[in-house]
Amino acid sequence: MWDILIVTLIMIGVAVLGIVLAALFVWWKILRSDERMLARRIGKLRWREKLRLGRDIFRDPRVPIWSRIVGIALVLYLASPIDLLPDFIPVLGQLDDLLIVIVGAGLLLRSVPRSVIEELVARYEVRSAGSDSPVSVP
Repeated sequence: MWDILIVTLIMIGVAVLGIVLAALFVWWKILRSDERMLARRIGKLRWREKLRLGRDIFRDPRVPIWSRIVGIALVLYLASPIDLLPDFIPVLGQLDDLLIVIVGAGLLLRSVPRSVIEELVARYEVRSAGSDSPVSVP
């Protein structure tokens, strides 16, 4: 009985490792070097700014409808209690959510017009730089 359980857990681990490696490969192929730089710029924003950036991208009329659908599907999947691997399985349960986020973010970066993202990110970077500068009191 324990042999079957151990073999099953090993098979699940190998399958998840394969999925992780495949997702990382897809992420690497999706993001070109300029897209990686843009992803780093987004990563440097504060959490509230990232949420506002997502809202602004979603509301922008230049963004295609299917990109909005991908974004909504990503949020719904993450909020849904139904996952590819249940969350009560340690590590593996959260790993599928991480993989979905990686692939979904890559698809969104590719599907939203580059000029829209750069314009909005630059706007938040300017706001961030302005709020970080020390305020001089006369």
